[in-house]
Formats: sequence, structure tokens, C-alpha cells
Amino acid sequence: MAVFLDYIWQSTFCLLFFFGIHWVFLRNEKAFTITRIYLLITPLLALLFPLISIPVNFDKPNISLDQTQFYRALSLQETPEDIVATFGLPEITVQSTKLPLLWEIKDYLLLGYLLITSFLLIRLFWSFLQLRLIKEKGWYQTSYNLKHSYFLIPTFGLAPIFSFFDKLFWDDTQALDPEEKQQILHHEIEHIRQRHTYDVIYYQILSIIFWFNPAIHLMRSALVDLHEYLADEHVLKKSINKENYPKLVVKMAFKGIDLPIGNYFIRSTTLKRIIMMKKSPKINWVKTLMVIPLSFMLLALVSMKTQPGIGLFHQITTNDLEEIKNRLIASNDSLEVHVKVKKIPNPVHYEWIGALENGQLKAQIGELQYEFSDIKSDADYIKVRGLINSLRNTSVLRKEYPQAFSKNEVSKIAEPDEGILAWNKRLLGSLQKPEKELELGIVGMIEVEFIVDKNGLITDPVIKTSFGGGLDQQVLEALAKPEFKKWNPALNDGNPVNMVYSFSFGFSPEKTVAYSEAHTFFESSNKSATKSTISFGDNEIFDVVENAPEYKGGFEAWANYLKENLSYPERAKSNKIEGVVYLVFVINKEGKVESPEILRGVGYGLDEEALRVVKESPDWIPGMQRGQAVNVRMRLPINFKISEEEKSSKTLSGYVNTPSLERQISEPSIRPTEEFQEFIRKTIKYPNDDREAEVSGNVTAEILLNKEGLIQHVNIISSPSRSLQEEVLRVLEKNKQKWIVDGNKDEYQVELPIRFVLAGKGESNPVRLKNEIVVVGYNSQPKEGMAKFTPLKQEGIKDLNGSIIKSITNEPLYIINGEVKPDLKSNTLNIDPDQIESIQVFRGKEMEEKYELYGNRAKNGVISITTKD
Repeated sequence: MAVFLDYIWQSTFCLLFFFGIHWVFLRNEKAFTITRIYLLITPLLALLFPLISIPVNFDKPNISLDQTQFYRALSLQETPEDIVATFGLPEITVQSTKLPLLWEIKDYLLLGYLLITSFLLIRLFWSFLQLRLIKEKGWYQTSYNLKHSYFLIPTFGLAPIFSFFDKLFWDDTQALDPEEKQQILHHEIEHIRQRHTYDVIYYQILSIIFWFNPAIHLMRSALVDLHEYLADEHVLKKSINKENYPKLVVKMAFKGIDLPIGNYFIRSTTLKRIIMMKKSPKINWVKTLMVIPLSFMLLALVSMKTQPGIGLFHQITTNDLEEIKNRLIASNDSLEVHVKVKKIPNPVHYEWIGALENGQLKAQIGELQYEFSDIKSDADYIKVRGLINSLRNTSVLRKEYPQAFSKNEVSKIAEPDEGILAWNKRLLGSLQKPEKELELGIVGMIEVEFIVDKNGLITDPVIKTSFGGGLDQQVLEALAKPEFKKWNPALNDGNPVNMVYSFSFGFSPEKTVAYSEAHTFFESSNKSATKSTISFGDNEIFDVVENAPEYKGGFEAWANYLKENLSYPERAKSNKIEGVVYLVFVINKEGKVESPEILRGVGYGLDEEALRVVKESPDWIPGMQRGQAVNVRMRLPINFKISEEEKSSKTLSGYVNTPSLERQISEPSIRPTEEFQEFIRKTIKYPNDDREAEVSGNVTAEILLNKEGLIQHVNIISSPSRSLQEEVLRVLEKNKQKWIVDGNKDEYQVELPIRFVLAGKGESNPVRLKNEIVVVGYNSQPKEGMAKFTPLKQEGIKDLNGSIIKSITNEPLYIINGEVKPDLKSNTLNIDPDQIESIQVFRGKEMEEKYELYGNRAKNGVISITTKD
């Protein structure tokens, strides 16, 4: 219905536009043949133009209704739900006691259309019936003219003079002299000769089908006038006394019935005909030929369709629905909510988590939309959010931007006038925090991607990572406001270009939240799922079988498949990340790969690449148990290793350069100075709330450097919590130290990872990244009423939180290459003196700064050692 209404609107617009062209450029010109062709063709063009689609990559005016709220609401109402499955408690529908409404508004509209169309058809049929009666009444007095090939049929005064196809109906009751009779005959013969009746019938049919279109009636009236002009022109050419013919037209009076299917000598066009007769026969060809470019302009306006944004989703990868089904079924054991899963066509965002309203929550992950209902408690909501988090990456959208550049491809990136840091702060300050989610201890981040076009305007914003709680909609609404929408465009060789940009904000509770079992339910269940036996329906999955599954062609073929299809992620390459990704997956009875998961990952895109290749694996030879094909769980290590050549290549702005000798020589080296690293170590602090909540991880900052190596802008790419993000931003804003930049460009981009770790806690990924700075946090001071002491050997006295209250050792705190070694003693220090580049000893005021950062462990001083390698 929505598409049909849009088509009707566009065709109506086109026909009105065509009539406007006729009214302005052709109506008063004597180019009658051209005008007739125009009036006959343009209704068909008006119907055809909306059906033509010419894709273009630039913005243009659009008359379609597809961007209006009415169209979207109507489309959404009509789109059938592609429901994948429903799980959990059944939905209950409460209905009114009134009788249901059987007809919708579209049914009434269709009924009205059919009634009016039927009336017009009956009216046309009645006209044909009257014409038949007139013909039969005068048939016996009919004569046939061989010269002009027409039948002359008398009407005996029942109808005025008119023609219909090859029949000329003559009113013999009119008192006409021979000259007048001859002129009228010539007029009607011209109608017959030029086959004007076909034009009339053609427009009669259009007027009945498109009776609601006012333009069709205006065009029909214009065509009737044109027929008379054509016939009058012919008569005047043959008349000796041209002054008498206009008088004859005035003299003739309307008489009898007026059938809409005939060509009448006299109608209400008398004045128009006389004016046209007296016009100069000279044609203004410039004015007449304007119809051609204007028609092409209309074609461009209607048929050229701007592609939906500069970016296009070019790939959607969705996991096996059976796997998703098993996850949802497993969740019902402890989560009594109803879940409906359906596919949505052409999703706008990568993902979207709505706000919790009346116990209902909608979440879109890729092309799948999950509708949760009957959420009755905060614990249920926390579990649902955990379930949504576990479903991430089950359906993934990938987006490309054929008409836009990335930040690494432009000579000057797009930015607001005030700078990206100030813009980020102002945007963040305009948002209302999702208080409910933060109070419940739900942490996460929101990532937004958009285009900064050539005019510096933000367009096509989409959510890449959703936080939920209504925050996504807030961000999109803020980006649409003028105070945030206008930037300075990116430049490439001095010319403005479209550029892709993304930013992210992390959100975590500002106060310590007591985490319950609900917070870790899906995390723990996911970990245990790989250890327990799971089932697909009634089919058990075996860990050990008589004949294990085998890749077709054997191990060598499997190794070749991995070698040919695996690609090393650029981000991992640029940071020199290596490691082994351990996967677990199932080879089902048909030999197909199902349910691939990461047992132990490395990160930086290596896990996702390993999953992708395993998912796309060709069929295997299934495992056999007692002569039967069975489902078998497989464990697979994939080793990612960078070649020595690539290890020695220089990196710039987070991607690996082509390892050619020429480029290796010309590419700049970018690294922080010792002064910068020392400033960060001295200034940065581990927030108390994060230490209490044991929040750790990497804050990755994207830094824009000028040619002197000074930081111009900072963008936080990822952060475990908001307070860690704010701390990194605070320190980098205060920084005045330079980086080392060996190049000739005006600007450079580089990533700075700052790792926050808790003393005594193991790290999930001990691999150190390029330029990484490590900040070690010790347990915070005890809260009031919690200071109970336990004597410890050698190190000192600690409270229950592990903080040293009184030191009973004279050992200083050692920092080796920026990494704190809290357990290192002077008698265990084993460093070759020749490898030491510098040693710094902090006491007094400098020691107090270290004391604030590292706690009581630094009371006896801090020794910082930097080695040469």
C-alpha cells in the first residue's frame, strides 16, 4: 500500500509537471502536431518515470514519500514479520469484547475507488449505447463518401454535428447556407482523417482509471481544444473567405446531447478557437523545444535514486540459527522471559539496544531483532543484558564506503572548529546518563560511525556498538543538531572530500556496585558450555569417537585451506601481535561446521579472523562411532605469526606499510620521547573506584600529532570504564611533551595504549603492545569500619583489602622499563649493568608523587630503571 501510494503521488506529480510545461510553452503556439504528440506521450511517461531507477552517488532533491514518517509507518505496518522463533513463556493477548474491525482504511479506499471507477465505466457504456441508438435511427438514410471514406449519418436534431471514427453524424435541422455547410463538413472530415477519435478514447480510458488525478482531466481538456485547432487550421487553408469561418463558429449554437466520445464542431472552446485563428502562424521554436530539456530534467528528478547514504552494508554474516536457538533455550532454565526472534530487512545500524519499557526490551544484533517481554525484576534485566552481550557477533554487518575516505587516506582529517576533544566533551555533556543501567552495574560503551561530507556536515550516523538505555537515540538526536553537525571537512591534496569517522564513549558506574550472580550468569555459563556435553535436538555431541572427523584431503589440505584463506588483521600486524587462537567447533553428522567458539583468544582481530575461516570451511568427513556418523566436538589451535620481514617494517597510523625497500626508507618513525613517558608515569593515577571494583584493561587513545610531534587531538577508541577514559584524557590534555617524528607530513596518527593493571592480579593478555604504558594500581585504602590487621612476614602489615598499613622493610619500589615490580627485592635484582641506560631515584617531593600513585609500597623510595633494549 505504501509503495502504491508513493507511485501514485510521483506519477501525479509528473503529469502535473508535464501539464505545466504545456501550459507555459505549448498552449499558445501553433505547433499543433508537436503538441498533439506531446499530449499523447506524456501520460505514459508520467506512469513510467517513477518505475525507472537510475542509481547515483550524489545528493539530489527527491519527491518520493519514502523519507516521510507516514510512508515509514505504513511500510512498517505492512511488512510481514519474518519470525525466526519464539522462546520462553507464551504471549497473552487480551481482546476487547467488541466485535473485531473487519475492514482497514485501505479496504475502504479500495472500495471507494472501485465504486467511482464503476460509475465512470457505466457512464461511458451509456454514451456508447446512445451513440448506437442515434446510428440505428439514421442508418437507412446513411450515405458513404468514397473520396474521404466516411459514413454520413443524419441525427434528425437529436444531436449536434460530430464525428466518431469514420462516421460523421449530421444535424440536418440546422439552417446553413452551402458555404457554411461545406466548412463544417471539412472540419469534421479533418477529425476523421487525423483519427482524433482514437485520441479521445485513449484519454477516456486514462480518465476512468486515474480519475483521482486532476492532471489527467486537464490534459484531456487541452487535447480536445487541440483537435479543434487542427481542424480549424485545415478549414482556413481551404476557405476563400477566411473571415466567415469564425463567424460561423460563433453562430453555431449548442444543441442536443453531448457525448464525451465524439469530436464536436461546437463546444465551450469557441472563444479559444477564435483567438487561436487570429494568432500569427509563426512558431517560436526556442520556446517550443524547451519541452525536451525540461522533460529530461523531470526524468532526473524522479528516476535518479540517490544511494542510501555514502556507505553501504555489503555483507551480513549470521551464525547458524540452531546455535542461537540453543543459547536461548539454555537461557530459559533460569531466565523466565519470553523471547521472539525475527529477521529485519536492511538494518540501519550495526546493533541497537532499546530502553526497557513496561517489562519489554528490543535489541537488534545485525539482521536479527530480539524482543524480550515479561522482564519482571532488575535481576531479570541484568541477565537479559548479559544474554544480549553473549549474542553479539552472532549476526555481523560489514559496511563499506565507496565514496568516502578513511582517516588514514586523507592528508588532513575532518574536525570541528573547537577541536575534537572539546567537541567530545560538549557532546558527552549534552547526554543524560543511563542512570538505571549504571545503578545496576551494567558497563559498556557506545560507538558511533558517520560521514563528514565535503561540506563539513555529519551525515548517515549509525550505531556500531550499542549501550542501550535510550543512550543510542540521544546520541543520534544530538548529532542532528546544528551545534554538533557542522565540522571542517577532510582534505585530500587540498580538496574537500568525504571522510568516515567514528568515536566512542565508555560508561561504567561512578560508585562501587555490589555485583550479584546475575551480572556473571551468562559469562560463567558461556565458559562452562564448552566443557559440558551439549546436544542438537536428540543428537549427542561426542568429544572422543572411534574415527575422528577429517578434512577432505587430509591434514595437508586443511593446512593449505588455512594458509590460502587466513589473512593477518592489519591492527594486529601494526602492533606486532602474535599468538595462538584456540577454537572449539562441532562437525555434525553431515560434515558441516557448527557452533564455532573461541576457547582462548589473543584479540586485535585475530580471534574474529580465526572464527571467520572456520565458519566458512568446506564440509568435512564426519566422525564415526559404532559405524554411525555422529556430531563431534573439535578443538583447533591457529597460530598467527608475523614474518621477520614484516616485523622489521615500520608502522604508521595503525596499519602495516607495504614492505618495499623504497617505502621503508621513506616512511617516518613515530615513538614517544622519554620525557613524554616519564610525564605520563608521574601524572596518571589509577582511580580509586576502579581499583575497588577491580576494573582493569587497556585504554586505547588515538593521537593526532603535528609535524613537531606535539599532540593536537586525542580520541579514545576503547576503555574499560568512563573514569579511566577521563583520567587518560585529563593527563594527555596537560601534556606538553613531544613525540619523535621523523617525516615530512603535517600530521600523523598513532595509537597509544595505556594498560591499567592491579597488583597481584593476573593479566588476560600479557603481550605488550607498541608504545604501551603500564599503570599499576594497588588496593585502595580501607573504608571506615573495615580496618582489621593481619601481620605479614617481611613486607609489612596489610588490611583485609591487601593495602600495606605499615612497612617493616627498607626495600624501595622498583620500576623496570615502566613496569612496576612490587615483589622485586635488591637481593633478587638481576640486571646486567652494561644493559642499563638510566637509573632514577625518587625521594622527597618526587617520592610523594609516587607514593600517591603506588600507595605505602613506595614509602621507602622509588627506583626507576630503563634498559637499553
